[in-house]
Amino acid sequence: MATAAGLGLVAPAAAEAGTVSVTWGCGAFGGPAGFKTFDITVTAPATATAGQPVTVHADLTQVSPTWVGTEPAGRYTGYVVLELGGAASGRVDATGMTNPVIENGGLFRLTGGTGQVTLPAAGQVTLATSGYVLYYSTGTWISSCGGGAKPVAATIQVS
Repeated sequence: MATAAGLGLVAPAAAEAGTVSVTWGCGAFGGPAGFKTFDITVTAPATATAGQPVTVHADLTQVSPTWVGTEPAGRYTGYVVLELGGAASGRVDATGMTNPVIENGGLFRLTGGTGQVTLPAAGQVTLATSGYVLYYSTGTWISSCGGGAKPVAATIQVS
């Protein structure tokens, strides 16, 4: 099982970025529940060394439904859950995401998510998007989304 790590990061030679589209069911507190469609971009190193920590990045855009109202930057925070597959198991959360300014009728976005994981064995490791959690900047939970499809957004070759 992969473990989260925070020190001794190894700089990758190259990065792989992939964007996947998912429609997930969302449960909400004080807001509309239902199905929402997201584009999630995951950036990870193309290669890594077994036993060395790597950093992955994620950004999320809510494609449907469009946003109603205008919101200032930093009003919302959240994270994307990435499930590890192939030569590793477990999950890594891309945390620290915040929103830029949101215009009425525009797209809701969270950017700047990062997570660190140590991949324990050689082989191909996949990162599949499996969920998303949204909070107000005060830390109050708003919504959780997931279920259904878990498309692979990035692959890391571990040696």
